[in-house]
Amino acid sequence: MGTWCDWRRIEPKLRTSIVEGISVFLSLFDDNPKVKRVFCPKQECYDPQKNASHQFGKPLPSFSWLINQGKVCALNFPIGMNPGLAKALGVMMKLDFERAVLNRVPEMEAQPEKHWRKVLFLCDEYQHFATVGESDPTGDEKFFSLSRQPKCIPIIATQSISSLRSSLPGDSWRTLLQTFRTKIFLTLSDDFSAKTASELCGREDQLKVSYNLSESGHDARVSLLTGKALSHKANITASKSYNTHSDFRFDVKTFTELRNAQSVTIAYDGLNPIPPAFCYLKPYFNDPNKSYFEQLAEGEL
Repeated sequence: MGTWCDWRRIEPKLRTSIVEGISVFLSLFDDNPKVKRVFCPKQECYDPQKNASHQFGKPLPSFSWLINQGKVCALNFPIGMNPGLAKALGVMMKLDFERAVLNRVPEMEAQPEKHWRKVLFLCDEYQHFATVGESDPTGDEKFFSLSRQPKCIPIIATQSISSLRSSLPGDSWRTLLQTFRTKIFLTLSDDFSAKTASELCGREDQLKVSYNLSESGHDARVSLLTGKALSHKANITASKSYNTHSDFRFDVKTFTELRNAQSVTIAYDGLNPIPPAFCYLKPYFNDPNKSYFEQLAEGEL
């Protein structure tokens, strides 16, 4: 009754605006009968007595129960069917999972002697589901920074840094990007992503080689035939010197010309960061006993 009275005190225009916004969002679930049956079942579906034999459908258990039981929960929703609904479901599913994982922290502190299984968060095309809270207490950047304590291993894959940047407001993508301790860069086709990846790899002192050629002559005179200076006694000096110069470890060209199964990796071993390195990758379906170069020579890559 108290909540109803709170809503009654709101101005009619504001109430109408709120109801309209909620109706527009919920209308996404009414476009398709299959979607409505899956995501908007009857109320009896959640009654354990009336739905003992699951004749009204089997409701999805809470993520806390799924995590403790070691279950795998995946979202299979073709984005071409309804892009808006697919993104909304993916984001809500992700936020519900993150909330359940963070709620493990007080439980783990209350029962330190209990063995707590590790949790995996795997997301492809992450730019479609990325959210940042900025000043709000929710957001992927806050979850990833706290994910080690509840034993969560997040692995995400995105098209490029530019795609992640375009889906987030302002410079919040920087805050999100810094939470990823291990970064694996494959071929980057846009200049912003390649430049950002090059800057993330940092600079180092490199030896630069410089050559100098000089020619000198004695008793020089002007040739009447060519009009150029000539000398019977001439010396040619060639010198080679090395200078230390601070430059990028991997330039922009390196990221744009990476071939198949090649990457630049900024790794973290759990204790210390590993310097950026050029890595050769192998697909899982290839023979693990063959080296990258043997597979490349045989045309398997």
